[in-house]
Amino acid sequence: MYSTNVSGTVMSERPDFVVEFVSQWGTSCTGDGEFYDPRGVAVASDGSVYVSDYRNHRIQKFTSEGLFVSKWGTEGTSDGEFDGPTFVAEASDGSVYVTDSGNYRIQKFSPRPYR
Repeated sequence: MYSTNVSGTVMSERPDFVVEFVSQWGTSCTGDGEFYDPRGVAVASDGSVYVSDYRNHRIQKFTSEGLFVSKWGTEGTSDGEFDGPTFVAEASDGSVYVTDSGNYRIQKFSPRPYR
């Protein structure tokens, strides 16, 4: 299980639901692997971790160990742009859904090139 906090870290907990700190990654800023108010976390079928980075207006993807893989999105109202992405989820076909709160919409992304 993964969770986020407002200081810009992603934390993982044991899968047997015993709440015990396991690891964390990320700091508060705007670079790759850094967060400015991370909100949602989703684990993909391959074990990668997606994080909605609310105030940086992007989605970041990491390995299960917390290594930065990729990112997409910028601030805006066009397709692929965000105004405060809040939640992220991966569907069984690999599509990624993002709740784009400030733009009052949900965006769907194909499995490529975002994976």
